[in-house]
Amino acid sequence: MAVLEFEKKGNIFIVTLNNPATGNALNPEALSAHREVLAELEAVSENSAVIVTSSDPKSWCVGLDFEWLKGQSAEEFAGTFRELEEVFGRWALLALPTVGCITGHCLAGGAIFASVLDFRLMRSDRGWFAFTEIDVKIPLSPILYEMADLLPNKQAVRELLLTGRRVGGADAQKLGVVDEAHLPEMLMPRALEIAEELSQKDLKTYNTMKQLLKQNLSKQITEESNA
Repeated sequence: MAVLEFEKKGNIFIVTLNNPATGNALNPEALSAHREVLAELEAVSENSAVIVTSSDPKSWCVGLDFEWLKGQSAEEFAGTFRELEEVFGRWALLALPTVGCITGHCLAGGAIFASVLDFRLMRSDRGWFAFTEIDVKIPLSPILYEMADLLPNKQAVRELLLTGRRVGGADAQKLGVVDEAHLPEMLMPRALEIAEELSQKDLKTYNTMKQLLKQNLSKQITEESNA
């Protein structure tokens, strides 16, 4: 079973996180699958859009796989963060419009992943959005912080990062963390509607605007790579 499923429907690419046994946790297998999908998406030149969803009604992505982290040395753990920065950075700066269809728990690294996408829709009746790093004593790197800071409400970013508070879909919408919250039966139809609208935008113009919006992250990535 593939941990990521990848299909195209008309102008829409649908990426489905598909490892419910782990809550779609991020580990070497998952990151490798992300790289394969990103390589395909980065080669797309026609107007289109991407939805990132999950096959699991309980979890969208719960962050790093702690089984993978067990026993890692400080050097190995630093390498893990660099892997996250690389994969999430490619998602953040992908030329195509991206829509997160958040079906359930979106925690820690999963919340960072959601933050780098252009738009976010979340299930309103179940699941938490939270930056739990403060409670597991794993501070963000400067690049991962810039990714969290892509969320439009800076006050909410500050509060969520410093408290680890968990918010459901309705509260996440009120805080501007997600754009919309819907009951599960409406979540994917609405994501498809938004993605279809975005897929009609001129890709070159959209990407130029997107890079402007995310220029602080892009600058941080460049500085780190040149250091």
